[in-house]
Amino acid sequence: MNTSLSHSGWRLSTACLALSTVIPIAYAQPKPDNAVSQLQHVVVTASGFEQLVEDAPASISVIPREELQKKAYRDVTDALRDVPGVVITGGGSSSDISIRGMAAGYTLILIDGKRVNSRETRPNSDNAGIEQGWMPPIEAIDRIEVVRGPMSSLYGSEAMGGVINIITRKVADTWTGSLRTEATLQQHSDSGNSYQGNFYVAGPIKENRLGVQISGQKTRRNEDDFLQGFSKQDTQSGTIKFTLTPSQNHDLIAEVGRTEQKRISTPGHTMALETCGRNGCTPNEASESHYTRDSYALTHKGRYGNLQSESFIQQDRNKNPGRNMFIKNTELNSQWNTLLGDHHVTFGAQYLSEKLEDHGNQYKPEVSDLSRYQWAAYAEDEWEIHPSFSLTTGLRLTHDENYGNHWTPRLYGVWHANDELSVKAGVSTGFKAPSLRAAVADWGQITGGGGVPAVIVGNPNLKPEKSISQEIGFIWDNRENLNLGLTFFNTQFKDKISEVRRCTDPDGLATCHVVPGDQGYKFISDRVNVDKAVMRGIEAVASWSITDDLQLSSNYTFTHSKQKSGDFAGRPLNKMPKHMFNSTLDWDYSPELNVWTRVNFRGKSSDYLSRTAMREGTPSFTFVDMGLGYKISKHTNVGVGIYNVFDKRVTTETHEAVYDGRRYWAQLTMGF
Repeated sequence: MNTSLSHSGWRLSTACLALSTVIPIAYAQPKPDNAVSQLQHVVVTASGFEQLVEDAPASISVIPREELQKKAYRDVTDALRDVPGVVITGGGSSSDISIRGMAAGYTLILIDGKRVNSRETRPNSDNAGIEQGWMPPIEAIDRIEVVRGPMSSLYGSEAMGGVINIITRKVADTWTGSLRTEATLQQHSDSGNSYQGNFYVAGPIKENRLGVQISGQKTRRNEDDFLQGFSKQDTQSGTIKFTLTPSQNHDLIAEVGRTEQKRISTPGHTMALETCGRNGCTPNEASESHYTRDSYALTHKGRYGNLQSESFIQQDRNKNPGRNMFIKNTELNSQWNTLLGDHHVTFGAQYLSEKLEDHGNQYKPEVSDLSRYQWAAYAEDEWEIHPSFSLTTGLRLTHDENYGNHWTPRLYGVWHANDELSVKAGVSTGFKAPSLRAAVADWGQITGGGGVPAVIVGNPNLKPEKSISQEIGFIWDNRENLNLGLTFFNTQFKDKISEVRRCTDPDGLATCHVVPGDQGYKFISDRVNVDKAVMRGIEAVASWSITDDLQLSSNYTFTHSKQKSGDFAGRPLNKMPKHMFNSTLDWDYSPELNVWTRVNFRGKSSDYLSRTAMREGTPSFTFVDMGLGYKISKHTNVGVGIYNVFDKRVTTETHEAVYDGRRYWAQLTMGF
């Protein structure tokens, strides 16, 4: 049995408990019912039941539907750029989402509380941006909730960095729909233009009994005309959802969806014409990747007086036919919540099954099918000790087929010191089980890029990675026009899985062997738990309604990481900007016209650990975007914008990533 609490965690836990005994004395007055601010958004991800952001036991940000419609967000990734603590890593075709300095693989993505994870079909983190391609179209989204910090007590493995929960729109009581088309045209001819269309339609088939919701999208990004730029990308998706209400206290929701993504890189464009080595040059061939995701889900929502439940079964099937990989994930989850006096209790159980078929085993090709399961039971209690103070305690037991039992506790306090000031503090734990291939002794994963191959050998003695995070935050809201927030966080990360080289040929020749007589490799790596690290930082947010029509929203994030063990002890861990600043100015010139501008600054990234060696960080950059939206009629609006106004070019030569230069965007949305 493993536990994730450290001495520092216990100190903050004790502080939360001590705080609960003195807070009632300092309480001034209850919050007024008519208070209106950004903190009044309702969320579910932090605790499993609906509550206001200011009451939620976590650092949480919300992007509501009004903001998604008002601003020129092209997709979910674009919307997340303005969230404090969130970094969109990479560039070109390989962007990904990181939270609070943790790598992207530690961010759990949910759609309506259900997992989205196809990373096992990309074992070497190739095409990292694929995960975002499974997201629903903007027109189908009600809101996006982002929890910063570990949430494994509710959601289990992968939720070490944080959770992104995309909540889709509910089936309406009357028929409604929208069609959105948009285009982005590049100023530079060597960058590819992009086009997108998506739709949403929903309504009742039988009033108060049966409803349907259908959404879909199709996108295209043309290939860049320079090395390591954006590949040609095509995505198409469709989802249909039926909602049945057989009685007043029961809802049944059946959902089926399919998404396809294709990427093509061609020689002379994003690929070199040929690859040259010791024995001469060989012409390159076009590289095509094809990914599909089929998902099926059945959900039941029940209301039994003071007791509410939500249970579902979901299965998603992810294919990477180009590499002959297929994974089937099955999830069963049942979550219940109820009020017991001053206690709001959430409890539930979960079962997860993974079945992988991969014919790329370089060590023992006859081993191609891998599987595992895990089950979990969890409970959380939000205790309203005083009208001004609540204390949340949570505990989850996860039993993994390969790693046995793992306990993940959580303790979090929320204190409304007075009508304007709130304080949040807590300790959260996280863990992440090794990937399926990583823990199999008979598995050799191909790596090393083109040319002479290399291999990473699995290790059955691996342990899950673990973290413990402490945070304290202060939120001040004058309930009129100004909201300020300041959060300090500290995360201790241990048992990080890293690579250790067993053999390396200095000339890149195939002289390393896993077993005598194999094909030979330029290097062989083993996976081991060796590293400890610490990540800490500050998140500051401000929202100011300068006038009734002019709104300024800004946030700043400082992130610092340090390896505490291993060959690079004392050096940074991940490639993250130390300083990050976002600011958006919105002007409602009239009821029909909105003008906006935003600034995204990313400071110089720290040096970072890349597999088995340290690499130098990359320079800072700033992007400025601006645009406007105009409501032509009740159901029709248009938007235009200029992205990267000052044409800052970010390339692989300087930043190890590609971001587009100046480009022009336009969209038309029609609804009914």
